[in-house]
Amino acid sequence: KHMPNPTFAQNMKNAILADLQSLVQSGVLNSAFADEMTKVNPLDRNWPGSPSAVVIPPTVSNSEFYDTATNLREYTWYIMVVTTPDNIPSTDPTYLEGLIDNLLQVFDNDVTLQGMAIGGVQPAILEAPGPVNSGTTTYVIFYIQLKGKQLVPAAVQ
Repeated sequence: KHMPNPTFAQNMKNAILADLQSLVQSGVLNSAFADEMTKVNPLDRNWPGSPSAVVIPPTVSNSEFYDTATNLREYTWYIMVVTTPDNIPSTDPTYLEGLIDNLLQVFDNDVTLQGMAIGGVQPAILEAPGPVNSGTTTYVIFYIQLKGKQLVPAAVQ
């Protein structure tokens, strides 16, 4: 079912995907897309190539009254970045660090997610990149967490 007007979360997600798409165009990423939540294991899909970034729907980590007419809502987004050991050049021991910095930089350069997170965005790497086995394939995965704040209308008391 399609909603008539994009919601705050939908607008943020579209901005995140647009930022990631710029990294596809510059050659940092092979692909960027949203997780459609059809797989129990998010790795269980046909990957278009490596590295890929997958945007996972957000949690709302905080929502508090900002003033009588608005709430300040904080969305926490997760981006799963997936590559394979074969895709990591053996001649470049700093490849993953470069990938991490390129991903963080695109969000550092767009702190409002194209105006959709007026409270700013803080990107962070959640855990060290590491190998994960899924089926017969080994992937190297890390997660980026984005916290974006937005003022949303609230009932006036």
